[in-house]
Formats: sequence, C-alpha cells, structure tokens
Amino acid sequence: MVILVVDDSYQNRKLISAQLENGSRKICTASNGIEALEILENTEVDLIISDILMPQMDGYQFCSQVRQNEKIKHIPIIIYTATYTSESDEKLSFDLGADAFLKKPAGLKLLEETVTRLIKNPRSERDIKRLVMDSAPLRQYNHRLVEKLEEKNFELQKRSEELGYEIEERRRAERLNREGEELFKELTEAIHEVFWLTSLSKNEIIYVSQGYEQIWGKTRKSLLDNPISWMECIHPDDRDRVIESAKTRQVTGEYREEYRIIRPDGEIRWIRDKAFPVKNERGDTIRVAGVAEDITEHKLKESQLKEVEKRRAELEEQLIQAQKLESLGTLASGIAHDFNNILSIIMGHTSVIEISRNNPEKFSQHISALHVAAQRGASLVRQLLTFARKTEFNLEPAQINDIILEIGKLISQTFPKNIRLFTDFQENLPLVKVDANQIHQVLLNLCVNARDAMSEGGILSIETFLTDSESLKAGYSKSLAEKYVILRISDSGTGMNEKTKQRIFEPFFTTKDIGKGTGLGLALAYSVIENHKGWIEVESELGKGTTFFVYLPVSKDKSEVDIKSAPLESESLGGKESILIIEDEELLRDMLTDLLESKGYKVYLAVDGEDGVEQFLLRHSQISLVLTDLGLPKFGGGEVIKRIRAIHSSVKIVLASGFMEPELKVSLKDFGVSYFIQKPYLGTEILSCIRSALDQK
Repeated sequence: MVILVVDDSYQNRKLISAQLENGSRKICTASNGIEALEILENTEVDLIISDILMPQMDGYQFCSQVRQNEKIKHIPIIIYTATYTSESDEKLSFDLGADAFLKKPAGLKLLEETVTRLIKNPRSERDIKRLVMDSAPLRQYNHRLVEKLEEKNFELQKRSEELGYEIEERRRAERLNREGEELFKELTEAIHEVFWLTSLSKNEIIYVSQGYEQIWGKTRKSLLDNPISWMECIHPDDRDRVIESAKTRQVTGEYREEYRIIRPDGEIRWIRDKAFPVKNERGDTIRVAGVAEDITEHKLKESQLKEVEKRRAELEEQLIQAQKLESLGTLASGIAHDFNNILSIIMGHTSVIEISRNNPEKFSQHISALHVAAQRGASLVRQLLTFARKTEFNLEPAQINDIILEIGKLISQTFPKNIRLFTDFQENLPLVKVDANQIHQVLLNLCVNARDAMSEGGILSIETFLTDSESLKAGYSKSLAEKYVILRISDSGTGMNEKTKQRIFEPFFTTKDIGKGTGLGLALAYSVIENHKGWIEVESELGKGTTFFVYLPVSKDKSEVDIKSAPLESESLGGKESILIIEDEELLRDMLTDLLESKGYKVYLAVDGEDGVEQFLLRHSQISLVLTDLGLPKFGGGEVIKRIRAIHSSVKIVLASGFMEPELKVSLKDFGVSYFIQKPYLGTEILSCIRSALDQK
C-alpha cells in the first residue's frame, strides 16, 4: 500500500510518515499540489492525505485536479488542515471530491481509523463540483481564500505590532539596564562599603568597588590580579577562622564574620564581612556576592563603652563600700559602748574567778558569763565584718527573716535605748534569691534613717509578709514574679512632706545637716533592690512617721533551696587521725591541742607558714588533715595551702580566719580547701568542722 502525503511543512510530512509507515505501507511526500500530481503520474497510490494551504497549488485545487483526472480520480483523499477548519471549509472540501476531513492535530488513533476505513470502503458516490470559471465552488473557494488571506494579513499585522512592541521593550530594558549599571557603579563608588563579586571557585574577582582601596589601602587592580590578596591582609590571629568560614559558608549564605586587617601602612582596621550566593533561573549557585564594611570606629566606641561600664561598676562598688563605712560610722558610739560593756564583763569575771575556785557553783557562773560575753563579742565582730565586707554581687537563696534578726541584734546593741524595736515576721516565708550583704546594707540604711527621724525616741517596726502579684497595685509594671516577700520598715518619727518624698531616692539629696549624711543611702538602697528585680515604695506624712515597703521576688526554682546538714553529735566528734595545726597564736594553739587530743586525735604543731610546710613534708604520709590560719608569718595561709597541695594532692585542709576576702576564698577552693571556719569559734564548732572534713569523700 502506498500513501501520498502532501504538505508544505517538512515537520508535518515527517510526523505523518512516522505515524503511518509500517511494513505494509509506503509513504511518499510532496510539498504542494504540483509536486503531488507529478508523483501520481508515475506512481500507483492507494490513498492521498493533503493539506489545504500550500504554495503554487493548494489543497482545494489539487483535490479538484485529481477528481477531473480519469486515471486517478478513484483514489480516496483525506483533507488534513490546521488553517481551513470551519464548516464552510469542510463543505467545500467534500464538494471538490474529498472523502474525509480532519483538523490538525488529529490523534494517531483517529488518523489510523480514517485511513483504514477509506482503504477498505472507499466512498462510492461523490457529487463532485468542478472548479470552473463562475461556478459556485469557485466563488466559494475564492471567498474562503480571501477570508484566509485577510486573517493571515491580520495575524501578520498583529505579530508585526507585537514584534515592534517587543523590540521597543527590549530597547527600553537595555537602556534601563545600562542606566542601572551606571547607577550601581555611581552608588558603589560613592559609599565607603566594599561591594564584591567572585566566581564560585573564588579564583576570579568579577567586581570590587572603590571602597576596597579606601579600607584595605590597596588598589583594585592588585585584587583582580591576585584574588586571594585580601586574605593575606587579615590579622594572623583571625586569618584561619575567616578563610575556613569563607570556604564553607559563603555559598550557603551563612557567612558573617568580623575580623581585623593590617593595611600596608601598618594600621589595623576592623571589618564586618557578609556574603550570599547568586543563583541562576534554575536555582544553581553561579557566583558569590558580598559587602564588607569598616567597623573600626564602632569597635572603638564599643571598647570605650565597656571601659565606661567597668569604671561605673567600680565606682558603684566604691560607693557601696563608702556607704557601708558611713553607716558603721553613725553606729560607732553604740559599738564602742557595747564593746566596753563586753570587755568589762570579761575583765570583771576574770578578776574574781580565782576567788571562786573553791566554790564550784560560783566558778561555773563566772565561766558561763565569760562564755556569753565572748559570744556577744564574736557576734558583734561578725556583724561588723558582714556590713563592712567588700564583696561582689552574689545572689543566693536566703531566708529574709534571718537577715532581719541579725539587723535586729545590731540595732539593739547600738541604737539609743529610747528607740524601741518591734518585729513581726510571717512564718515559713519562702526563700528569696538575694545578695545577703547588700540586703543587710539596705536594711541598715533604712533603720539608720528611721533612728535619725526619731531624735526624741520612738518606735521602729520591721515586718515581713508574703503576697502574690495580683494583690499588688493594678497595672504596676514592675510586678513580674508570681509572689513577693514584702519588708515593711516603719518609724514614728517626723515624717516628710510630698516634695521631699518625691526626691528621697535622688543621689546626694539629703535633709540632714552638713556632715551628717551624704544623701547616698536611699539612692543606694533603691539601686540595690532594683538589681534584685524588686522595688521600694514609701508612705509618709509630716508628723506621722514614715513607712518603707521593700518588694523582693520569690524564686520559682525549688532546686535553689539549701538544706544544711544537721550538726554532728558531740560524742561523734572525736577520732584517731593525725592533724597538723599551723597557728601563730600560742594560746589558741595550746587550746586546740588540748581540745583535739582530748577527743583522741594525734596532733602536730607548727608556729608559722614555713614551719607548717616543713612539718607536712616530714610527716605527709601520717597526716590526714591540716588546720591552718590564714594570716601566718613567713608564708601566708594561701601560700601554705598551695605548697601542701604540691606535696599531697588529696590531704584534707580546713582554713580558719577572722576575716577573708571572697575572691581569696574562691581561689583557695580551687586548691581543694575542704572547709572554712570563721574565728572566733566554739570548741564544738571546730570539732564538727574537722570531723566533717575527714569524713568527706
């Protein structure tokens, strides 16, 4: 079977041939009606598939010529068109002798079925109308041809307009692109930042702005010639980090680095460098772009700000210390009076104790009185050290009632007797996270102010209670915790007017006479409580006294609660271990020897730091614990501990001192000091401390 395909499109001829050609079919092709007629003269064809719109002779003319030729008029013809697709086109095709009419593109199945049907059952009757002059088919043909030409002309005009618009848009886009490039160049040349663009492999600098010459101090040409020369300028301490980050993070958009560069003139500059990937329309990264800026001034200001903050903190610490000393100064007469009373008690009882040696009851009373007086003196010294101590801001869970009790003892011992102190504590208050030393200072300041407001005597009242945030003033912005412990400090003094009350927390504002106050106490108290995330309120009227309310937030973290272990029973405080005592005070050294030996311990003695180290070096295999003073001749306690640790890394060490700076305490903990004990101490206290240290795993 031979099929003739007539179409002016090469692609169409190839497609139809591919669809229909097989082992039993042969396909011949022609590009117009004239070529097709020539083939029909020389080849026996079983089926014709023809387009309509073709040069030289179109499909209508070709169909009419076939039907007028006696030799070939019987061949079935399929009109297959994409241009002439209306019903009138289909009717004209059949009028001229076509056997089937298909619109492009027809599916393979429809095309195959039509071919098979016409081969098996060709059309038997055809009412053929020849294309002759003035015939109706010719007029219809001419009419459709004119319509199609007009349609084609309209399409060509429309396409011409579209092309003209596209050309104009392209010219406009090119102009805007040129203007954009010029504007980009102007911008990048005008600003100080460095805009840069590199290849993905980093071995080519595609673009770098003028800012590079200003910041790096090198020409752009030098960078274009040597794309890694910018890295060579990086400070050696930063170089490895920056190079590694550039390799791994620039292509991901995560490259954000700050580093130093060393310019050719030796000047060091700080750089902030950022990069991001440049991608094509498929999403592939093709380049890396970035911007580098000089942040030297910013770094300088940042450094200056840190220095200012450091200086401010130092001044604040000095201010706190000065205020503590000022507060203690106001209590000096009371402290001296109380110490004189204690010394009078001790001196008096020691002078008569020998007289009562044969009277056990009286002797015991004198001993008891001496013990109580010593305890009072130790307590007073401990309180003075607490208030005068120079410490860092250190938040720890504490029971506020215990702090107030210590303040109460100091007030009772130092305030005039015509001022009566009353306390009312809510029981089982939750712990608050505070710096105990600073809260001591705040309470002392408030109480001293209350004392000064009651020159003729009066009542000072300190109360504590718990409240939740909902019970506080509505809309009070500082209420952030769920619960607050409130301290209420009230006096029956002179009170304040509204104008004074508005200014009491201002630094250096004071209503006291010159030389009797700096005006820093309440300002310091306000700052301290604010650092604890709390606040202070005041209520006062002239002639009706003053009440301060201190709000401290309750910590939510239950793990912050410190549960102190119960003291050991007196019977369990002894042992058989060997202990080295390093103490320069002979009376204290003798007392410790008698006490420890009475409990079964083996005791070795040293009179100074150097002697202590030598004694330990000789007997370190026998000694289980070292009890050393801090303030020793020759070697200080800190140096003794370091040398002992160098000899024996695991021996237990207990450090005793009348006063110890917190910084030193922290550093000595790093050398494995087991326990610290404050002088003066009771015999049971030192025994308990030694036993706990020995039993420590």
